[in-house]
Amino acid sequence: MNVKSKLFAIAIAVTSLAMAPSLFNINTADAASHWCENQGKSNAWIAGCKDGWYDHDHCLSYNPGTSDYAHGYNAGWKKGHCK
Repeated sequence: MNVKSKLFAIAIAVTSLAMAPSLFNINTADAASHWCENQGKSNAWIAGCKDGWYDHDHCLSYNPGTSDYAHGYNAGWKKGHCK
């Protein structure tokens, strides 16, 4: 029984190591789309949110404004992280 437990533990460790890279590969475009769309805002706000998130993730410049698009952009910018 002890050998089965050790083999099971080894199998779990190997599986965890094999799957670890996929756990760290998060597609931010999908995350941005889902988060922005789930806010229940206008289409302009959602588009701005996605653009702001994308721009901040890719270290592009901040594009402020006062329209509904700009408010969404600001929300998306806060969610993104420059790499």
